[in-house]
Amino acid sequence: MANNTAIYAVMALGLAGGVSWWYMNNQDKTPVGLVVTNQVESARMPMGETSDGKAISANAIEGTWRESEDSLSVASESAEKPLMVIYHDGKPVNAKVVTVKEWIIDGPGMGYPDICCETPPCETIDDGYSTQECWDAVEARMKEVQKKWIELAKDNGATDESLAMYFPEEEESTAQEAESIFGPIMSLQSHFVW
Repeated sequence: MANNTAIYAVMALGLAGGVSWWYMNNQDKTPVGLVVTNQVESARMPMGETSDGKAISANAIEGTWRESEDSLSVASESAEKPLMVIYHDGKPVNAKVVTVKEWIIDGPGMGYPDICCETPPCETIDDGYSTQECWDAVEARMKEVQKKWIELAKDNGATDESLAMYFPEEEESTAQEAESIFGPIMSLQSHFVW
C-alpha cells in the first residue's frame, strides 16, 4: 500500500513538472514594442494629424509588434506581407499584417487591371491595351487604394481637416475646367480679383 502512494506522488510531481515546463515554453517571448528585421519601405508615408496635433504616418516593415505585455504579438510573413506600422509623432502605436500590392497607389509593384494587358496579372500596360477603358480602371483602382489609406488614417485618429490636406478630393466642375483651359481672363466664372 505504501508503494502505491509513493508511485502516485511521483506521478503527480512528474505531471505537475510537465505542465509547468509546457506552460513556460509556450509563453509569448516577443519583446514589447517594435522589432524591425527589414525595412520594406525607406520612408514613412504621412497620413494626417490627430486632434491633439500628433503627426500620423505609416511604414511597411518586416518584424514583430507587441503593444504591451498583455497583448498578443503580430509578425510579418515576408516582404510581400509585411507589417503596416502606424506612428504618432514617430512613436509606433499600432501594426497589422498587409499585402503590399493592395496598398500601392502608384509606381513600381502596382498591379494593373487585367484589361490593360494580354496575359494577366499585369505588371505593365501592354502595347495596344492603353485604352480609355484601361485608364478608367487604373483610376478606379487608385481611388479604391486611396480610400483604404483614408480609412486607415481615420481608424488611427486622423482629423477630417488633416485628411483633406494629405488626400485632397478631386472636384468635378465644368466651371473649373473652363477656367483651367481658357484662363481667368476668358472665363465668366473667374474668381480673379482685378
